[in-house]
Amino acid sequence: MKKTDKESKSLIECAPRLLKWGLFAAVALLLSLYLFSSYSRVSGIVVKGTHYLDEEYIEEISNIHQNNIFYLNIPFLKEMELKNDPMIEDADVTLLSNQVVSITIEEKKAIGYRYDSDEAEILFVDNTKAKLKSEYLDIIASVPLIHGFNTKEQTRLLCKAFKDVDQSMIENISDISQYALSYDDEAMKIQMRNGSYYLGNYQNLSKLNDYYMIYANMNDKSQCISADEKANVAYTFVCPWNIEDSSQEYWTDADGNLLTNIYGDHVAKHYYTDENGNQAVDSNGNPIVIPLDENGSEVIDPNFNRNYSAGYYATGSLVLPEGVSNEPEQNDNQAENEQNANENNMPE
Repeated sequence: MKKTDKESKSLIECAPRLLKWGLFAAVALLLSLYLFSSYSRVSGIVVKGTHYLDEEYIEEISNIHQNNIFYLNIPFLKEMELKNDPMIEDADVTLLSNQVVSITIEEKKAIGYRYDSDEAEILFVDNTKAKLKSEYLDIIASVPLIHGFNTKEQTRLLCKAFKDVDQSMIENISDISQYALSYDDEAMKIQMRNGSYYLGNYQNLSKLNDYYMIYANMNDKSQCISADEKANVAYTFVCPWNIEDSSQEYWTDADGNLLTNIYGDHVAKHYYTDENGNQAVDSNGNPIVIPLDENGSEVIDPNFNRNYSAGYYATGSLVLPEGVSNEPEQNDNQAENEQNANENNMPE
């Protein structure tokens, strides 16, 4: 009798513990059944708002895939992963009914792409950049190539200038390059995909949004379009490179065709002057022209006066005698410093 009472008492004491383990086992069983059922998995992914980026790339960088555990896709964590991509401005992840994940993307506005040390990069209006990788290649066909604007300040001003230009209009631009004018050394030449031009600056690019309406009403389609930012009006004029300057000589090829540089501009001829400011001439009395490289840029001899005085330009171009170097000249202080350094390094 006493033994039975002890067993009953022990059973009563163990009941709460057995109940807890039973509940735990039941929950574990239900959880296992849920996790191995199709109801726990992502059944669909809806991606909205992308322009240049494709849906597969968005799924990859967010790590949201079909058949993933649905509730392990914690929205704010997934949004942080997406916004780490340099092309994405903002992201919203929402868990919908029927195990569907909705991803809404806001891409950054791209101005164009350019090359920095032979490596392509995309430039955005918020003055950020993204190295061009395979997932971004589609953007090259849609945005312009940017030439110049190499300083940080020029890049900042360029980004700010395009802030109010519609993305659809940016996609109609082929090239953006710096083009100094006599009255504005910070002007830029914008070539449209139809071959026409807009000459603007950092203050008047908002009129680009009306470009094709203005172009449609032009009588002479070869003219350039520009705008007065103060009067908020656009106007047309003869493009500067189409104005003939009878006093200016231009480089031509063997067939007499005008040569152009990498920006498509005609290349003017410039001549050397001697140390007294007089025109330098060869042995036949002809002016000595500054030569060009294959890109149409001038190749200026840093030691022209020295070489000219030595007679190395007698033929009209630089001909150095054997053993003579064309290294830049040193000033007296540089030469003295090098001589002192050499003496200090000599063994005693």
